[in-house]
Amino acid sequence: MSIKMAQLMKETGETRSTLLFYVKEGLLQEPTKPKPNVHLYHDDSIERVRLIKMLQNQLHYSIQQIKQVFDDNRFDFENGVEGVLQKLELFSGMTERQYKTMDDALKVYDLDKESIEYYIKENILELENGYFNDSSWKVLQILNDLEKYTQEKELLLLYVKTAKELAVKEFDLGRKLVEQDNTNHAQELFLDLILTLKPYIFNLQTKNEHKKRATNE
Repeated sequence: MSIKMAQLMKETGETRSTLLFYVKEGLLQEPTKPKPNVHLYHDDSIERVRLIKMLQNQLHYSIQQIKQVFDDNRFDFENGVEGVLQKLELFSGMTERQYKTMDDALKVYDLDKESIEYYIKENILELENGYFNDSSWKVLQILNDLEKYTQEKELLLLYVKTAKELAVKEFDLGRKLVEQDNTNHAQELFLDLILTLKPYIFNLQTKNEHKKRATNE
């Protein structure tokens, strides 16, 4: 099934010039032109545009980065909860560059191999197929700097414990949302929950605790 430009604009909230720009950049397929002044777009274009907007607005991806994501991944835009999970893998860093090894880490950071392996074992850090991706490398730097001040691991382990418990609840809720409403809106709502609402609530509690302590001092 194909859709016209007017419907694509209505469903995505984007302007004609923006959609044409996405076509020009290769983010949307070229429309078919069965007759003059009639441009028909593939029906997955709505979901593609929504994913582009989410990458731009929530993760601040550039057009070039989004093009790389689309080049590196083959999305099934009509695949229910599996499609949601596929996107979550993307957002969690599964498609980031994998370019640093354990040997690289030992050369750059003060952490020894035993310490790094401990963080990996406890799911604080990820080494996938022998490589650290961009996010893991940044986390490794944070852990390295943190160890200069404290060897305490209680907070980090609590992060992991809480995250595991939340992941189970998140998956169950995500499946329930998509089963009740297998539309783009349900998928977007679930991603908003994971990417926006969750960090907002966590950071709000941190801010409130700081305010409370500052008031009591």
